[in-house]
Amino acid sequence: MIKLLKSTNRGFTLVEILIVILTVAVFGSITTLMLANASKIYSSSLSKQKLISESRSIFFKMIREASWQKSNYDLSGSTNKKLIISPNNGNSISYELQQPKTLLHKNEQIIGNNSEVINENIDYTNSIITYKDINNNQIYVNNSVEDINSIELTMKFMDENQSLVFHSKIMPYNFRLGKAMSYHE
Repeated sequence: MIKLLKSTNRGFTLVEILIVILTVAVFGSITTLMLANASKIYSSSLSKQKLISESRSIFFKMIREASWQKSNYDLSGSTNKKLIISPNNGNSISYELQQPKTLLHKNEQIIGNNSEVINENIDYTNSIITYKDINNNQIYVNNSVEDINSIELTMKFMDENQSLVFHSKIMPYNFRLGKAMSYHE
């Protein structure tokens, strides 16, 4: 008598293979979504950090240079969208907000082309330069430049989906000392 042996080499069934393929596809799509989301977060973080760095650098440069103002009379020509700074050497530096979202920097202390756009992310309508008297009342430069005691900067920088507002009050060194007497000039 011949005994039939059962085969022990058994393969996978079609259902088992489909379950494995479906499981790998689900985990693959979850991993892809997680990587895409992480990439968006990283890109957004870089964009935000770039806006913060550039805005902070420009704003602190404006504060530093505004503190060099020699005399409040040298602010003549300044407006709530333009700041003219005249340090001791007589060569002026100016910052001008231009529509729609440009900040222009002009530096006469540099020989050659001394005018450049330093930022194209500024919110023109929400950025303002304000001049104040000793009682913190707003002054219009053309009317009473001699009464200016401080300068306030409010700058709003914007990106596609984020914004950043900087505000500072500047009291140039020479303004703190008071008005020069006739024998000082």
